[in-house]
Amino acid sequence: MSRDPIHVSPHDPAWAEEGLAFADAVCVALGSRALRVDHVGSTAVPGLAAKDVIDIQALVIDLEDDGLVDAMKAAGFVHRPDNTGDEPNLDTAPSLGSDDWRKVYFREAKGQRRLHIHIRRNGAAGARNMLLMRDFLRDNESARRDYGDFKMALADKTRSDRSAYQAIKRPFISTVLRSAESWAEIHHWAPGVPDSYWRTEE
Repeated sequence: MSRDPIHVSPHDPAWAEEGLAFADAVCVALGSRALRVDHVGSTAVPGLAAKDVIDIQALVIDLEDDGLVDAMKAAGFVHRPDNTGDEPNLDTAPSLGSDDWRKVYFREAKGQRRLHIHIRRNGAAGARNMLLMRDFLRDNESARRDYGDFKMALADKTRSDRSAYQAIKRPFISTVLRSAESWAEIHHWAPGVPDSYWRTEE
C-alpha cells in the first residue's frame, strides 16, 4: 500500500503542452528507433479528470534492441526493469500472445515532473489500446464524463491503496475499451498522425 494519497483532479490545459514536450524529448532520445511517439493516457484527453502524471508511448520495432535502454538513460530517464508489461485486456487476452502486452518502462529522474514512459512494439495490442482509448475518449463527451467521475470517486474511496485503485479500475477500462472498439468500427478508426516521430530528412 502506498503512503501517498491517490489524487485525481479536473483536467489541466497545461498537460497538453507538457505532453508534446515530453513526446519530443523521447523522440530525440530514441532517434531512428522511434516509429511514433505520443502523449497518451488521461492527461492527453481534453476535459478528462486525471492523476497529474504525463504518460508517453513510444513504438519501436524491436524491444530487445540493446541500445534502447542506454539511449533513454543517456537522456536522463530512469529505467524500471521490474515493470515489463501490462495487464492484458480481459476480452482479447486469450487469443493474443504475451508479446502484445510487453513494454520497456521508464520514469522521470529524481525530483523531476512525474512521468511514465511506455515503449511498446509497433502493432502490439497494448500499444493499439492506448491510442484507441485516448481517441475514443477525446471524441465521446459522455464516456469522458463517466470515466472522469468514476476515477474521482474511486480515488476518494481507495485513498492510499493503489493496488485496490488499479484492481477496481481495470474491469471498468475493459468496459470502456469494448465501447471504443464499437466506435472504431463505426468510424473506421485508425491511429492518426503521431505527436512526434523521427524525420530522417531533418
